[in-house]
Amino acid sequence: MKKIIVTLFALLLLAGCSNANHYSSLSDGDDVIFTGPNMSYTKNDLYKSLKVSGEEAIASDIIDQIALKLDGIDMESINAQADELIETYKSLGYESYIISAYGSLDAYRKSYVSTLLLSELSKEYVNQKFDELSAEKKPVKMQMASFANEEDAKKCIEDVNNGSTFDMAAVNNGAANAPQSAVYTDDDSSLAYEVKDYLNSTETTGLSTIIVSTKSAQDANGNITENNTYYVLNIESRNVEEFKDEFVDLLAATVSSDDVRNHFLTTHEIEFFDQDLYEIMTAAYEVLK
Repeated sequence: MKKIIVTLFALLLLAGCSNANHYSSLSDGDDVIFTGPNMSYTKNDLYKSLKVSGEEAIASDIIDQIALKLDGIDMESINAQADELIETYKSLGYESYIISAYGSLDAYRKSYVSTLLLSELSKEYVNQKFDELSAEKKPVKMQMASFANEEDAKKCIEDVNNGSTFDMAAVNNGAANAPQSAVYTDDDSSLAYEVKDYLNSTETTGLSTIIVSTKSAQDANGNITENNTYYVLNIESRNVEEFKDEFVDLLAATVSSDDVRNHFLTTHEIEFFDQDLYEIMTAAYEVLK
């Protein structure tokens, strides 16, 4: 039975329809095919379940095929990563858990390979929409140091102006972090509002002025206290072309997988319609009784 259903899914036609919103149903879909304690299951329940899972399975296979056609796709590396992960899980004793969750190790391996392929496709998605995403995200490459008091922040700037590197000056003056060169975007949740405001209000590079971020807190007695954090930025570049690869990797790791899938399914003019699945299900109706 399972093999027949899988075969039916594989035969699903991907074709247009005069009415994309035509949702069909089985003529005798209310017939009960299973009953149990406080529940029943109809033919329509089965049909709807197969429709949803079938489209998702086929869409995933199509996305895999689109990714496999990308220039520079390294399937040898992807397969090696999948094999290594499987062996690691087996050595940790997770084999039975994976089999119970996915049905087999091969099924899990296929799922993981699909995840890696989607990651590659996510990079291609960002590359194809690079200009649009660059304008929207306002990326900047910089180092950022935060201080508990203003005097330390001032001394950091002074040391840099006297020839010290930014990261050394920050650490030597008690920064809460060791500044790393990284790409940040306008929707980065790690950036304080005041830092974003500074970046959006100036086009300068190099050392920033001291940026003050104030946070208020209320204790159990209703008393409000304010705590300041003092930021100093070393803005290395605002020209995204100079750090394009880093920007692409950053967005590819955070972009919605649904956005990526929908983009490429639309680009390749692939659509799913209820009517097609209904026709196949009807043709195999005797098997599915």
